[in-house]
Amino acid sequence: MAAEPGGVQSVARAAAILRALAEPHPDGSQTADGLPLAVVAKTTGLSPSTTHRLLRALIGEHLVEQDSSTERYRLGPFAGVLGQGYLSSAGLERAVPILRSLCRQTDESVSLATLHGTTALVVLQEHSPQPLRVDHLAGKELFLHASAMGKVLLAFSPSGITDAAASLGELSRFTPHTITTRQELVRELEAVRTRGYAINAGERYDGANGVAVPVISPTSSSTNFALGIQGPATRLTAERMTELADICRRAAVDIAALGIH
Repeated sequence: MAAEPGGVQSVARAAAILRALAEPHPDGSQTADGLPLAVVAKTTGLSPSTTHRLLRALIGEHLVEQDSSTERYRLGPFAGVLGQGYLSSAGLERAVPILRSLCRQTDESVSLATLHGTTALVVLQEHSPQPLRVDHLAGKELFLHASAMGKVLLAFSPSGITDAAASLGELSRFTPHTITTRQELVRELEAVRTRGYAINAGERYDGANGVAVPVISPTSSSTNFALGIQGPATRLTAERMTELADICRRAAVDIAALGIH
């Protein structure tokens, strides 16, 4: 039992490394060739020696692989096997054609997220074909109070709006538009539940907007999944987000009909 805390810490650190390799890095260093050790260490907040030790262990399990010529690290084949296994066991792979159709119809990036503790975890995504776009990669965790999908998950939470809002910790401010008080958040969630969709108008990143709807069955008033569309504010204006909400809602009905809700 004495060794358990260290073991748990190692698992958490390894998971942080996998998340770092799964997402594009803010400085643009993420390429098809992966990330250098220094960037992985900086992103995770771990020392280079600890990062290197954990990477070697992950390589041994085929969760990570290293390019012998560039010495960069990227996700390994077994990471893909695990991801596909989750999608299959949860039935989410059946929703992929619906997301692809929604992406083609709107020309914007599309994501499906589920409630994961105090974050919205992206489980599926389709990328917009446009060069200027906003993407939420699978595996990315979004702040519930500062994302359209997060607000939908709170507004349609099985625990109810008040309890869902109370379960969050500090509401961090990211832009001048971010909701930072519990009272304001509850008002916003009540509005989301009334109109049936949520919007994110530059609340996490300036210039990045989004709209989301619940994936909900006709016989339920709550859900664990949200379907969202993201894009630059220059295209996702207030008027267009209202239009996209209607399109997104129809796709969410199709996803719910698969038993995903």
